Amino acid sequence: MSAKEESPFEKMNGATEKTREFVENTYLTALQSAAHYNAKLLEFARVNNEAAFHYAHELAGVKSPTDLVEITTRHAREQLAVLTAQAKELATLGQQATLKAVEPFKNGGTKGFT
Repeated sequence: MSAKEESPFEKMNGATEKTREFVENTYLTALQSAAHYNAKLLEFARVNNEAAFHYAHELAGVKSPTDLVEITTRHAREQLAVLTAQAKELATLGQQATLKAVEPFKNGGTKGFT
């Protein structure tokens, strides 16, 4: 074996290290995506809670059945729009996270490490 030629052990050790780096980077990407998704969920929960408190505050000032119907209808319409937008945003984040997670595997993953 020449000085430049790697031994089987060195080749295996190098491939193992590359595989470890590949797996570590893949997990790191998945964790970052999950953290971003969870932060967005918390933001949406805060927004929705604020809307519920605002609605309750408005209901406290109701003086007639007509006011009640108007406030409730407006709130329902607004919340439906907000929840629809939130669902779309979460779906987009989920798709982006999935694409990021599978990106390393598109080119054969750990192929060619030896």
